[in-house]
Amino acid sequence: MLLSFLSKVLTRIILECLKDALDKRLRPEQAGFCKEKSCTDYIATLRIIIEQSIEWQSPLYMTFVDFEKAFDSIDREVIWRLMNYYGIPTKFTNIIKQLYDDSSCQVHN
Repeated sequence: MLLSFLSKVLTRIILECLKDALDKRLRPEQAGFCKEKSCTDYIATLRIIIEQSIEWQSPLYMTFVDFEKAFDSIDREVIWRLMNYYGIPTKFTNIIKQLYDDSSCQVHN
């Protein structure tokens, strides 16, 4: 239990250190896990897009992600390379790598 608490504190500290650098790289359309952005705003926007598509009789294509399968397929080496590409300091990447070593996660329905 204590280890879990300590890892949460550590990840929060890392997030605070990286937040500004990451926020600059997110597209305006990015909805998940972003400061001052609400999922309800994006649901309302999606609804408007659907209604306009029907009204204008134009085709509309949407994609929904099965996160259970998506999380099973993430290649962590790609994440480390992307962190390097985007200029995330190596010390942060190494700390995050250590947190991921021998870790696993599950998405429950």
